[in-house]
Amino acid sequence: MQPRTQHVVAGRSLYTRLVTRVGAVLTISAAALLIAIWISTQLAANEAYDRILSGSALQIAENTWYENGAVNVDVPLAALSMLGTGDHAIYVVLDPQGRVIAGDGEFRPDIPWEKLEQGPLLRDGEYLGTPVRMAIIGRRMPVDGPHPWAVIVLVQTNNARMSFAHSLGSKALLVIIAMSVLTLVAAMFTLYQALAPLKRIEAAIRERDLNDLSPLNLTVPAETHALVSAINAFMQRLAIHRATMRRVIGDAAHQLRTPVTALVSQMELLETQTSEEKRQRHLDQLRERTRSLGALVNQLINHAMVQHRSDISLQQRIDLGELVRSQMTDVLSNRERTPDLALDMPEAPCFIRGDAISLGEAIKNILNNALQYGSPGLLHVRLEANEARNEARYVLHFIDDGPGIPAADWERLRKPFSPRGEGRMGASLGLSIVEEVMRAHAGGMRFEHTAQGYFSVVLDFPAWQAPAEEQA
Repeated sequence: MQPRTQHVVAGRSLYTRLVTRVGAVLTISAAALLIAIWISTQLAANEAYDRILSGSALQIAENTWYENGAVNVDVPLAALSMLGTGDHAIYVVLDPQGRVIAGDGEFRPDIPWEKLEQGPLLRDGEYLGTPVRMAIIGRRMPVDGPHPWAVIVLVQTNNARMSFAHSLGSKALLVIIAMSVLTLVAAMFTLYQALAPLKRIEAAIRERDLNDLSPLNLTVPAETHALVSAINAFMQRLAIHRATMRRVIGDAAHQLRTPVTALVSQMELLETQTSEEKRQRHLDQLRERTRSLGALVNQLINHAMVQHRSDISLQQRIDLGELVRSQMTDVLSNRERTPDLALDMPEAPCFIRGDAISLGEAIKNILNNALQYGSPGLLHVRLEANEARNEARYVLHFIDDGPGIPAADWERLRKPFSPRGEGRMGASLGLSIVEEVMRAHAGGMRFEHTAQGYFSVVLDFPAWQAPAEEQA
Protein backbone atom coordinates (compact mmCIF):
# COMPACT_ATOMS: atom_id res chain seq x y z
CA MET A 1 0.00 0.00 0.00
CA GLN A 2 1.41 3.33 -1.04
CA PRO A 3 1.81 5.87 1.80
CA ARG A 4 -0.68 8.68 1.66
CA THR A 5 0.95 12.00 1.01
CA GLN A 6 -0.50 15.33 1.98
CA HIS A 7 0.02 18.31 -0.28
CA VAL A 8 -0.06 21.90 0.91
CA VAL A 9 -2.35 23.82 -1.42
CA ALA A 10 -1.50 27.49 -1.89
CA GLY A 11 -4.65 29.53 -1.40
CA ARG A 12 -5.24 33.18 -2.09
CA SER A 13 -2.53 35.57 -1.02
CA LEU A 14 -2.93 36.74 2.55
CA TYR A 15 -1.65 40.14 1.52
CA THR A 16 -4.22 40.37 -1.29
CA ARG A 17 -7.03 39.31 1.01
CA LEU A 18 -6.08 41.85 3.65
CA VAL A 19 -5.71 44.66 1.12
CA THR A 20 -9.05 43.70 -0.47
CA ARG A 21 -10.80 43.74 2.88
CA VAL A 22 -9.21 47.00 3.94
CA GLY A 23 -10.16 48.49 0.56
CA ALA A 24 -13.73 47.24 0.94
CA VAL A 25 -13.98 48.72 4.44
CA LEU A 26 -12.59 52.04 3.21
CA THR A 27 -14.98 52.07 0.23
CA ILE A 28 -18.02 51.34 2.40
CA SER A 29 -16.90 53.90 4.97
CA ALA A 30 -16.27 56.52 2.27
CA ALA A 31 -19.68 55.84 0.71
CA ALA A 32 -21.42 56.09 4.08
CA LEU A 33 -19.51 59.27 4.91
CA LEU A 34 -20.34 60.78 1.51
CA ILE A 35 -24.04 60.00 1.95
CA ALA A 36 -23.97 61.51 5.43
CA ILE A 37 -22.19 64.64 4.15
CA TRP A 38 -24.60 64.92 1.22
CA ILE A 39 -27.59 64.72 3.55
CA SER A 40 -25.96 67.17 5.96
CA THR A 41 -25.18 69.69 3.19
CA GLN A 42 -28.73 69.42 1.90
CA LEU A 43 -30.09 70.05 5.37
CA ALA A 44 -27.63 72.88 5.97
CA ALA A 45 -28.42 74.52 2.62
CA ASN A 46 -32.16 74.20 3.17
CA GLU A 47 -31.90 75.57 6.68
CA ALA A 48 -29.76 78.54 5.60
CA TYR A 49 -31.90 79.45 2.60
CA ASP A 50 -35.11 78.88 4.58
CA ARG A 51 -33.91 81.41 7.14
CA ILE A 52 -33.20 83.94 4.38
CA LEU A 53 -36.58 83.23 2.75
CA SER A 54 -38.41 83.59 6.08
CA GLY A 55 -36.51 86.81 6.87
CA SER A 56 -37.44 88.33 3.50
CA ALA A 57 -41.09 87.34 3.95
CA LEU A 58 -41.09 88.91 7.44
CA GLN A 59 -39.74 92.16 6.01
CA ILE A 60 -42.66 92.26 3.55
CA ALA A 61 -45.07 91.44 6.41
CA GLU A 62 -43.65 94.30 8.50
CA ASN A 63 -44.45 96.67 5.66
CA THR A 64 -48.06 95.51 5.38
CA TRP A 65 -50.78 97.54 7.18
CA TYR A 66 -54.51 98.17 7.27
CA GLU A 67 -55.81 101.66 6.53
CA ASN A 68 -59.14 103.12 5.41
CA GLY A 69 -60.75 99.69 5.18
CA ALA A 70 -58.08 98.21 2.92
CA VAL A 71 -54.83 96.30 3.24
CA ASN A 72 -51.77 98.16 2.03
CA VAL A 73 -48.26 96.91 1.38
CA ASP A 74 -44.94 98.50 0.56
CA VAL A 75 -42.53 95.78 -0.59
CA PRO A 76 -38.93 96.74 0.26
CA LEU A 77 -36.38 95.98 -2.44
CA ALA A 78 -33.94 94.65 0.19
CA ALA A 79 -36.32 91.82 0.98
CA LEU A 80 -36.04 90.47 -2.55
CA SER A 81 -32.36 91.24 -3.01
CA MET A 82 -31.50 89.05 0.01
CA LEU A 83 -32.58 85.97 -1.90
CA GLY A 84 -29.40 86.06 -3.99
CA THR A 85 -28.63 85.64 -7.64
CA GLY A 86 -29.46 82.67 -9.79
CA ASP A 87 -32.96 82.26 -8.36
CA HIS A 88 -36.35 83.68 -9.31
CA ALA A 89 -38.39 85.26 -6.52
CA ILE A 90 -42.18 85.64 -6.74
CA TYR A 91 -44.42 87.05 -4.12
CA VAL A 92 -48.10 87.62 -3.63
CA VAL A 93 -49.99 89.49 -0.88
CA LEU A 94 -53.61 88.56 -0.16
CA ASP A 95 -56.14 90.42 1.96
CA PRO A 96 -58.43 88.65 4.45
CA GLN A 97 -60.95 88.00 1.66
CA GLY A 98 -58.26 86.25 -0.42
CA ARG A 99 -57.93 89.01 -3.00
CA VAL A 100 -54.51 89.80 -4.48
CA ILE A 101 -53.39 93.26 -3.49
CA ALA A 102 -49.77 93.01 -4.61
CA GLY A 103 -47.44 90.69 -6.47
CA ASP A 104 -48.12 88.06 -9.12
CA GLY A 105 -51.88 87.81 -9.54
CA GLU A 106 -51.66 84.52 -11.43
CA PHE A 107 -49.98 82.76 -8.53
CA ARG A 108 -52.72 81.52 -6.22
CA PRO A 109 -51.30 78.98 -3.78
CA ASP A 110 -53.42 77.12 -1.26
CA ILE A 111 -53.48 79.09 2.00
CA PRO A 112 -53.62 77.15 5.30
CA TRP A 113 -55.73 79.84 7.06
CA GLU A 114 -56.09 77.84 10.27
CA LYS A 115 -52.29 77.51 10.70
CA LEU A 116 -51.26 81.09 10.04
CA GLU A 117 -51.13 81.98 13.72
CA GLN A 118 -48.30 79.45 14.22
CA GLY A 119 -45.84 81.79 12.51
CA PRO A 120 -43.92 81.49 9.24
CA LEU A 121 -44.85 78.35 7.33
CA LEU A 122 -42.34 76.78 4.94
CA ARG A 123 -43.65 74.56 2.16
CA ASP A 124 -42.47 72.92 -1.04
CA GLY A 125 -44.51 73.58 -4.15
CA GLU A 126 -44.48 74.26 -7.89
CA TYR A 127 -44.73 77.36 -9.98
CA LEU A 128 -45.21 76.93 -13.72
CA GLY A 129 -43.83 73.40 -13.45
CA THR A 130 -40.71 74.46 -11.54
CA PRO A 131 -40.04 73.19 -7.99
CA VAL A 132 -40.05 76.10 -5.54
CA ARG A 133 -39.82 76.81 -1.83
CA MET A 134 -42.55 78.94 -0.24
CA ALA A 135 -42.64 81.01 2.92
CA ILE A 136 -46.23 81.81 4.08
CA ILE A 137 -46.76 84.45 6.78
CA GLY A 138 -50.01 85.87 8.10
CA ARG A 139 -50.34 89.44 9.43
CA ARG A 140 -53.45 89.94 11.57
CA MET A 141 -55.68 92.79 10.40
CA PRO A 142 -58.32 94.68 12.47
CA VAL A 143 -61.28 93.23 10.57
CA ASP A 144 -64.17 90.92 11.38
CA GLY A 145 -64.48 87.57 9.68
CA PRO A 146 -63.33 83.98 9.83
CA HIS A 147 -59.87 84.85 8.48
CA PRO A 148 -58.60 88.21 9.81
CA TRP A 149 -55.26 87.75 8.06
CA ALA A 150 -53.33 89.48 5.41
CA VAL A 151 -51.23 86.71 3.83
CA ILE A 152 -47.74 87.16 2.38
CA VAL A 153 -46.45 84.34 0.20
CA LEU A 154 -42.83 84.56 -0.92
CA VAL A 155 -41.57 81.97 -3.41
CA GLN A 156 -38.01 81.15 -4.40
CA THR A 157 -36.71 78.62 -6.90
CA ASN A 158 -34.22 75.97 -5.66
CA ASN A 159 -31.30 76.71 -7.98
CA ALA A 160 -29.08 78.46 -5.42
CA ARG A 161 -29.57 75.99 -2.62
CA MET A 162 -29.01 73.01 -4.96
CA SER A 163 -25.86 74.65 -6.34
CA PHE A 164 -24.62 75.29 -2.81
CA ALA A 165 -25.27 71.67 -1.77
CA HIS A 166 -23.58 70.33 -4.92
CA SER A 167 -20.55 72.51 -4.33
CA LEU A 168 -20.13 71.32 -0.75
CA GLY A 169 -20.75 67.70 -1.75
CA SER A 170 -18.21 67.79 -4.59
CA LYS A 171 -15.51 69.24 -2.37
CA ALA A 172 -16.27 66.67 0.33
CA LEU A 173 -16.15 63.90 -2.29
CA LEU A 174 -12.69 64.98 -3.45
CA VAL A 175 -11.43 65.15 0.12
CA ILE A 176 -12.88 61.69 0.94
CA ILE A 177 -11.43 60.11 -2.21
CA ALA A 178 -7.99 61.62 -1.54
CA MET A 179 -8.02 60.50 2.11
CA SER A 180 -9.26 57.00 1.16
CA VAL A 181 -6.49 56.57 -1.42
CA LEU A 182 -3.86 57.78 1.02
CA THR A 183 -5.25 55.50 3.74
CA LEU A 184 -5.27 52.49 1.40
CA VAL A 185 -1.67 53.16 0.30
CA ALA A 186 -0.63 53.49 3.95
CA ALA A 187 -2.51 50.27 4.80
CA MET A 188 -0.83 48.40 1.92
CA PHE A 189 2.60 49.53 3.08
CA THR A 190 1.78 48.68 6.70
CA LEU A 191 0.49 45.21 5.76
CA TYR A 192 3.58 44.60 3.66
CA GLN A 193 5.78 45.52 6.60
CA ALA A 194 3.63 43.40 8.96
CA LEU A 195 3.98 40.30 6.74
CA ALA A 196 7.70 40.81 6.14
CA PRO A 197 8.68 38.61 9.17
CA LEU A 198 6.97 35.64 7.45
CA LYS A 199 9.27 36.08 4.46
CA ARG A 200 12.27 36.25 6.80
CA ILE A 201 11.16 33.02 8.45
CA GLU A 202 10.70 31.40 5.03
CA ALA A 203 14.15 32.55 3.89
CA ALA A 204 15.76 31.33 7.13
CA ILE A 205 14.22 27.86 6.69
CA ARG A 206 15.07 27.62 2.97
CA GLU A 207 18.70 28.56 3.63
CA ARG A 208 19.06 25.88 6.30
CA ASP A 209 21.19 22.84 5.67
CA LEU A 210 19.22 19.59 5.78
CA ASN A 211 21.21 18.44 8.78
CA ASP A 212 20.81 21.69 10.70
CA LEU A 213 17.90 21.27 13.14
CA SER A 214 19.02 23.92 15.60
CA PRO A 215 16.38 26.50 16.68
CA LEU A 216 15.75 29.53 14.50
CA ASN A 217 17.42 32.59 15.97
CA LEU A 218 15.21 35.43 14.74
CA THR A 219 13.78 38.59 16.23
CA VAL A 220 10.11 38.60 15.24
CA PRO A 221 7.00 40.48 16.36
CA ALA A 222 4.95 39.07 19.21
CA GLU A 223 2.21 37.95 16.78
CA THR A 224 4.60 35.59 14.92
CA HIS A 225 6.58 34.51 17.97
CA ALA A 226 4.20 31.59 18.55
CA LEU A 227 4.79 30.40 14.96
CA VAL A 228 8.57 30.51 15.33
CA SER A 229 8.31 28.74 18.70
CA ALA A 230 6.18 25.99 17.12
CA ILE A 231 8.71 25.57 14.28
CA ASN A 232 11.57 25.38 16.79
CA ALA A 233 9.68 22.83 18.89
CA PHE A 234 8.97 20.76 15.78
CA MET A 235 12.63 20.85 14.73
CA GLN A 236 13.63 19.85 18.24
CA ARG A 237 11.34 16.82 18.03
CA LEU A 238 12.82 15.99 14.62
CA ALA A 239 16.33 16.27 16.09
CA ILE A 240 15.38 13.93 18.94
CA HIS A 241 13.85 11.41 16.52
CA ARG A 242 16.87 11.57 14.25
CA ALA A 243 19.21 11.08 17.18
CA THR A 244 17.08 8.14 18.32
CA MET A 245 17.20 6.58 14.85
CA ARG A 246 20.96 7.03 14.68
CA ARG A 247 21.37 5.51 18.12
CA VAL A 248 19.13 2.56 17.24
CA ILE A 249 21.00 1.97 13.98
CA GLY A 250 24.36 2.28 15.73
CA ASP A 251 23.30 -0.03 18.58
CA ALA A 252 21.92 -2.59 16.14
CA ALA A 253 25.09 -2.54 14.04
CA HIS A 254 27.25 -2.87 17.15
CA GLN A 255 25.19 -5.67 18.71
CA LEU A 256 24.70 -7.65 15.49
CA ARG A 257 28.30 -7.52 14.28
CA THR A 258 29.67 -10.07 16.78
CA PRO A 259 26.90 -12.74 16.59
CA VAL A 260 26.74 -12.52 12.78
CA THR A 261 30.53 -12.91 12.57
CA ALA A 262 30.37 -15.86 14.97
CA LEU A 263 27.57 -17.42 12.92
CA VAL A 264 29.57 -17.12 9.69
CA SER A 265 32.65 -18.59 11.42
CA GLN A 266 30.61 -21.49 12.75
CA MET A 267 29.33 -22.26 9.26
CA GLU A 268 32.88 -22.18 7.85
CA LEU A 269 34.04 -24.55 10.58
CA LEU A 270 31.11 -26.82 9.80
CA GLU A 271 32.23 -27.11 6.16
CA THR A 272 35.73 -28.20 7.16
CA GLN A 273 34.64 -30.98 9.57
CA THR A 274 34.71 -34.55 8.37
CA SER A 275 33.78 -36.27 11.61
CA GLU A 276 30.02 -36.78 11.97
CA GLU A 277 30.24 -36.26 15.73
CA LYS A 278 32.00 -32.89 15.34
CA ARG A 279 29.61 -31.88 12.56
CA GLN A 280 26.68 -32.61 14.85
CA ARG A 281 28.27 -30.56 17.64
CA HIS A 282 28.82 -27.64 15.25
CA LEU A 283 25.21 -27.96 14.02
CA ASP A 284 23.98 -27.73 17.61
CA GLN A 285 26.12 -24.65 18.20
CA LEU A 286 24.94 -23.15 14.91
CA ARG A 287 21.32 -23.78 15.88
CA GLU A 288 21.85 -22.16 19.28
CA ARG A 289 23.61 -19.13 17.81
CA THR A 290 20.85 -18.73 15.20
CA ARG A 291 18.20 -18.85 17.94
CA SER A 292 20.12 -16.26 19.98
CA LEU A 293 20.53 -14.06 16.92
CA GLY A 294 16.78 -14.22 16.26
CA ALA A 295 16.04 -13.28 19.87
CA LEU A 296 18.54 -10.40 19.65
CA VAL A 297 16.97 -9.08 16.42
CA ASN A 298 13.53 -9.33 18.00
CA GLN A 299 14.70 -7.39 21.07
CA LEU A 300 16.33 -4.71 18.92
CA ILE A 301 13.12 -4.30 16.90
CA ASN A 302 11.03 -4.08 20.08
CA HIS A 303 13.45 -1.56 21.56
CA ALA A 304 13.26 0.60 18.41
CA MET A 305 9.46 0.33 18.40
CA VAL A 306 9.20 1.45 22.03
CA GLN A 307 11.52 4.39 21.42
CA HIS A 308 9.50 5.39 18.36
CA ARG A 309 6.18 5.23 20.22
CA SER A 310 7.44 7.05 23.31
CA ASP A 311 6.49 10.40 21.74
CA ILE A 312 2.91 9.34 20.96
CA SER A 313 0.16 11.29 22.69
CA LEU A 314 -1.13 8.89 25.34
CA GLN A 315 -4.86 9.53 25.05
CA GLN A 316 -6.14 5.94 24.85
CA ARG A 317 -8.03 4.60 27.87
CA ILE A 318 -6.80 1.12 28.73
CA ASP A 319 -8.10 -1.44 31.21
CA LEU A 320 -4.82 -2.50 32.81
CA GLY A 321 -6.30 -5.74 34.21
CA GLU A 322 -7.53 -6.90 30.82
CA LEU A 323 -4.20 -6.01 29.24
CA VAL A 324 -2.27 -8.07 31.81
CA ARG A 325 -4.66 -10.99 31.38
CA SER A 326 -4.30 -10.98 27.58
CA GLN A 327 -0.48 -10.77 27.73
CA MET A 328 -0.27 -13.64 30.25
CA THR A 329 -2.47 -15.77 27.98
CA ASP A 330 -0.28 -14.97 24.99
CA VAL A 331 3.01 -15.71 26.77
CA LEU A 332 1.90 -18.88 28.57
CA SER A 333 0.16 -20.41 25.54
CA ASN A 334 3.59 -21.24 24.03
CA ARG A 335 4.96 -22.85 27.19
CA GLU A 336 4.98 -26.62 27.67
CA ARG A 337 5.45 -26.32 31.43
CA THR A 338 3.96 -23.58 33.54
CA PRO A 339 4.68 -22.83 37.21
CA ASP A 340 2.13 -22.20 39.93
CA LEU A 341 0.22 -19.26 38.44
CA ALA A 342 -2.02 -16.72 40.17
CA LEU A 343 -3.64 -13.54 38.91
CA ASP A 344 -5.14 -11.28 41.56
CA MET A 345 -6.86 -8.03 40.53
CA PRO A 346 -9.84 -5.90 41.58
CA GLU A 347 -13.27 -6.67 40.19
CA ALA A 348 -13.72 -3.08 38.94
CA PRO A 349 -11.87 -2.03 35.78
CA CYS A 350 -8.49 -0.38 36.38
CA PHE A 351 -8.30 2.32 33.72
CA ILE A 352 -5.05 4.09 32.84
CA ARG A 353 -4.04 6.43 30.05
CA GLY A 354 -1.46 5.05 27.67
CA ASP A 355 -0.41 3.15 24.57
CA ALA A 356 -1.58 -0.47 24.60
CA ILE A 357 1.14 -1.70 22.20
CA SER A 358 4.15 -0.47 24.15
CA LEU A 359 2.56 -1.40 27.51
CA GLY A 360 1.85 -4.91 26.23
CA GLU A 361 5.48 -5.24 25.12
CA ALA A 362 6.70 -4.16 28.59
CA ILE A 363 4.44 -6.64 30.40
CA LYS A 364 5.43 -9.42 28.02
CA ASN A 365 9.15 -8.74 28.65
CA ILE A 366 8.70 -9.01 32.43
CA LEU A 367 6.73 -12.26 32.08
CA ASN A 368 9.32 -13.78 29.74
CA ASN A 369 12.17 -12.78 32.08
CA ALA A 370 10.32 -14.28 35.06
CA LEU A 371 9.65 -17.54 33.24
CA GLN A 372 13.14 -17.81 31.72
CA TYR A 373 15.38 -16.68 34.57
CA GLY A 374 13.14 -16.62 37.62
CA SER A 375 10.27 -18.82 38.66
CA PRO A 376 11.09 -22.52 38.97
CA GLY A 377 7.67 -23.14 40.50
CA LEU A 378 5.72 -19.93 41.22
CA LEU A 379 4.58 -16.85 39.31
CA HIS A 380 2.00 -14.56 40.89
CA VAL A 381 0.72 -11.34 39.33
CA ARG A 382 -1.15 -8.92 41.58
CA LEU A 383 -2.84 -5.64 40.61
CA GLU A 384 -4.01 -3.31 43.34
CA ALA A 385 -5.27 0.25 43.67
CA ASN A 386 -3.28 2.69 45.76
CA GLU A 387 -3.64 6.29 46.91
CA ALA A 388 -0.45 8.37 47.00
CA ARG A 389 -0.22 12.13 47.45
CA ASN A 390 -3.96 12.53 46.84
CA GLU A 391 -3.55 10.79 43.48
CA ALA A 392 -5.14 7.48 42.50
CA ARG A 393 -2.58 4.97 41.20
CA TYR A 394 -2.44 1.31 40.25
CA VAL A 395 0.46 -0.94 41.33
CA LEU A 396 1.24 -4.10 39.37
CA HIS A 397 3.42 -6.80 41.06
CA PHE A 398 5.17 -9.65 39.20
CA ILE A 399 6.29 -12.11 41.91
CA ASP A 400 8.38 -15.26 41.33
CA ASP A 401 10.33 -17.64 43.54
CA GLY A 402 13.53 -17.42 41.50
CA PRO A 403 16.86 -16.01 42.71
CA GLY A 404 15.95 -12.53 41.50
CA ILE A 405 18.30 -9.73 40.52
CA PRO A 406 21.06 -8.73 42.92
CA ALA A 407 20.48 -5.30 44.41
CA ALA A 408 23.84 -4.13 43.05
CA ASP A 409 22.54 -4.69 39.48
CA TRP A 410 19.14 -2.97 39.85
CA GLU A 411 20.26 0.33 38.37
CA ARG A 412 22.61 -1.16 35.79
CA LEU A 413 19.93 -3.38 34.22
CA ARG A 414 17.66 -0.40 33.61
CA LYS A 415 20.08 0.76 30.90
CA PRO A 416 20.16 -0.86 27.44
CA PHE A 417 23.02 -3.13 26.40
CA SER A 418 24.31 -3.52 29.93
CA PRO A 419 26.64 -6.54 30.43
CA ARG A 420 24.77 -9.73 31.31
CA GLY A 421 25.96 -11.96 34.10
CA GLU A 422 26.35 -15.71 34.34
CA GLY A 423 27.45 -16.04 30.71
CA ARG A 424 24.00 -15.16 29.35
CA MET A 425 23.79 -14.14 25.72
CA GLY A 426 21.66 -11.28 24.43
CA ALA A 427 21.49 -7.50 24.43
CA SER A 428 19.96 -7.09 27.89
CA LEU A 429 17.11 -4.94 26.52
CA GLY A 430 14.10 -6.42 28.29
CA LEU A 431 14.15 -4.32 31.47
CA SER A 432 15.43 -1.22 29.65
CA ILE A 433 12.36 -1.44 27.39
CA VAL A 434 10.15 -1.62 30.48
CA GLU A 435 11.96 1.39 31.97
CA GLU A 436 11.40 3.50 28.84
CA VAL A 437 7.73 2.52 28.60
CA MET A 438 7.09 3.41 32.25
CA ARG A 439 8.89 6.74 31.87
CA ALA A 440 6.69 7.59 28.87
CA HIS A 441 3.57 6.72 30.93
CA ALA A 442 4.57 8.87 33.95
CA GLY A 443 5.02 5.69 35.95
CA GLY A 444 7.89 3.84 37.54
CA MET A 445 9.58 0.46 37.82
CA ARG A 446 11.22 -0.86 40.95
CA PHE A 447 12.50 -4.13 42.38
CA GLU A 448 11.87 -5.54 45.84
CA HIS A 449 11.82 -8.72 47.91
CA THR A 450 8.60 -9.81 49.59
CA ALA A 451 8.26 -10.95 53.21
CA GLN A 452 8.18 -14.56 51.99
CA GLY A 453 11.56 -14.10 50.32
CA TYR A 454 10.22 -13.92 46.76
CA PHE A 455 11.51 -11.50 44.16
CA SER A 456 9.10 -8.91 42.71
CA VAL A 457 9.13 -6.47 39.80
CA VAL A 458 6.71 -3.63 40.55
CA LEU A 459 5.15 -1.25 38.03
CA ASP A 460 3.41 1.91 39.27
CA PHE A 461 0.81 3.68 37.03
CA PRO A 462 -1.22 6.87 37.51
CA ALA A 463 -4.96 6.18 37.22
CA TRP A 464 -7.03 7.50 34.33
CA GLN A 465 -8.12 11.10 34.67
CA ALA A 466 -10.87 12.23 32.30
CA PRO A 467 -9.96 15.23 30.10
CA ALA A 468 -11.19 18.62 31.29
CA GLU A 469 -13.84 18.87 28.53
CA GLU A 470 -15.33 15.50 29.57
CA GLN A 471 -15.39 16.52 33.24
CA ALA A 472 -17.18 19.75 32.31
